[in-house]
Amino acid sequence: MAISRRSLLGAGVAAPLAAAAGGLALPAPAVAQVPEDYHLTKRLTANVRGHGAPYAATVNALASVLGTVSIDAVLADADRRGSRVETAEGRNIAEQYAFGFHWDVSGDQLVRDWRPQGVSTTYDSLGARVSTVMVSWYDLRKPRVNQGTRLSLVDWSSERPKYRHVLMVEPYRTGGGFPTFAPIRRHAGGIAWYGTMLYVADTYAGLRVFDLTRILRVRDDRPDVIGLIENGNGDAGDYYGYDYKYVLPQIAAYDNTGKRFRYSAVSVDRTTSPHTLLASEYTASERSRPKVLRLPLAGPGHTPNRLVGADVRTITRRRGGRTVGQRSIQGAVSVSDTYYLSVSAGDARGKLYSWTPGATRPTPRSTLSVGPEDLSYDGTENVLWTCGEYASFRYVYAVDPAPAR
Repeated sequence: MAISRRSLLGAGVAAPLAAAAGGLALPAPAVAQVPEDYHLTKRLTANVRGHGAPYAATVNALASVLGTVSIDAVLADADRRGSRVETAEGRNIAEQYAFGFHWDVSGDQLVRDWRPQGVSTTYDSLGARVSTVMVSWYDLRKPRVNQGTRLSLVDWSSERPKYRHVLMVEPYRTGGGFPTFAPIRRHAGGIAWYGTMLYVADTYAGLRVFDLTRILRVRDDRPDVIGLIENGNGDAGDYYGYDYKYVLPQIAAYDNTGKRFRYSAVSVDRTTSPHTLLASEYTASERSRPKVLRLPLAGPGHTPNRLVGADVRTITRRRGGRTVGQRSIQGAVSVSDTYYLSVSAGDARGKLYSWTPGATRPTPRSTLSVGPEDLSYDGTENVLWTCGEYASFRYVYAVDPAPAR
């Protein structure tokens, strides 16, 4: 059914964005604020195709017309299934393999147009046992047909993990004032799910923020169309998300207004007080000194006006008697005073390293699959989740961080 112009233009600001339930309280070391010039400033207004609009009001207008859908409702409507990978087989994927799954073979395991990147779980969000896994993907195709970024919601509690892709979009207003949205053509190299908020790494720009209580249902029968399509007969028209049934609109952004930093990946650290985001840099050069940046969180459901770096660490290693940068870091997490790094090696197998501040080099912990990406810590099982990006090695799995024997 077409949506009327009156209903669209009358869709004002609805109820405030919902706050998340409180996370699990853990004894944790305090995060000391130090004077570092690494900070991000919150932006609440979109600027898409020359049309600016406040994110919250535009999302509320969309939600009042389309309605919102919960994570549980999307999972109940899952349209794809993966398969769990048993431990014996998994040891061929990663030396310290604990458990994991692969995607639907015909739809996603071997697809060439999309690559998985970021990973986050229920433990990041609530400090609870993992029942849901989220994975971000980016589209490799040329701009004319590129659909941007998507998020896979995976029901890990089922024997055969079922899942559904949700398209991530940026809301804005048309020239006529109607709420609509556009694809987000970014790398989405890392994600961090905290409370109801999803933080997505946006390379040098900073972080994008999505509210997971604001998933919208749209039409999925026109794979080449996105956003509001006006029909010219007095009605505003209908909303489309290419061939995706659900879209997740951005509700804010944190723009990098401090020193240059490459936001390649991001994770949640629930072992600090307050809880923190850990952003990490990727570099292909040993001359560069990649850093990890700690950003204190205000609490589940709250997004402060600024995120200020409380701690910056440079990851280095020794080679030939000299100190060089640890290159090819794809993901980083911290657990108390220990940092864990996933490091890729082109078409060779990647490795998991641990590192403590002051150490001259990271310590090898485990081999990983070819093309390992983001990391996420699960404190209920004491494992690290990651995912492989290449088609022949596209697994989502957890590894034991204990040293390999």
